[in-house]
Amino acid sequence: MNNTVLDLTGLNPAAREERLTSAFAQLLAGASLEAGSDHDPSDLLTAFQSRFWGSYDWHPLENGPPAWRFVLHRVAQAGPRGIGAFMTFDHDRCDELYAALENAAHAGDLETTRSLFGAFETGMTHHFNMEEQRFFPAFEQATGMTQGPTTVMRMEHRQMLGVIAQMKQALQQNDTAAVARAGSTLMVLMRQHNIKEEQMLYPMGDMHLGDVQPLLKSMQAL
Repeated sequence: MNNTVLDLTGLNPAAREERLTSAFAQLLAGASLEAGSDHDPSDLLTAFQSRFWGSYDWHPLENGPPAWRFVLHRVAQAGPRGIGAFMTFDHDRCDELYAALENAAHAGDLETTRSLFGAFETGMTHHFNMEEQRFFPAFEQATGMTQGPTTVMRMEHRQMLGVIAQMKQALQQNDTAAVARAGSTLMVLMRQHNIKEEQMLYPMGDMHLGDVQPLLKSMQAL
C-alpha cells in the first residue's frame, strides 16, 4: 500500500525532479509513494539511478501517453542487490497487485477491478520485458545455455500473457466473475513460475553474471 500520492502534472523537468527528490527524502524505509505525470518520467528515473541507486525501487503503473504513473519505494536496507533480490521483490509486488485485483473482482467492484488490472498488466509486462530483453540474453551469453531454463520461462510467459488477455476481454464485457475465474488459473501459473525462477534461475544468474548493477539499471529503465 502506497503511503503518499504525488502529482507532477504541469511541472517543468527541473521542478519535477526537485519535487520527487524532496518527497523521496521524507519517505521512511519500507514506505512508498505513487507519482503521476503528464510527461514520460524517464528523465526522473535516470536522475534517481545516478543519485540514489541501491536506495529505491521504481515500478510503472501506467505508461502513457497521455498519463504516466509509477511507484517509488524506499528500500528497507540500502545497498547493491543481486538479480534474485531485485526480481523477487518485483514478484512480490505483482503478487500483491493480483491479490487486490482478485478481491475486487470477487466483490463485483468493476471500477476498482479495471484500475487494478491496468496496474497489474503494466507491472507484469514490465517484469517479462526485464527478463526477456535484458536478463535472459545476458544469462544465455554468460552460460551458453540457450535452450535451457530461459526457454521454459519464455514459454510460461506466453501462457500467462494468454490468461491476462482473457481477463482483459472479460473486463471489456464488464464480467468481473470471469475475471476472477481466469485469475485463479493465472495465480497457479504465477506461483509455479516464480518458484522456478527464485529457486533456480535467479541464483544461477547471480552466480554467473558477476557485477549485475549495470544490468539491473538497464532492466529497470525499460
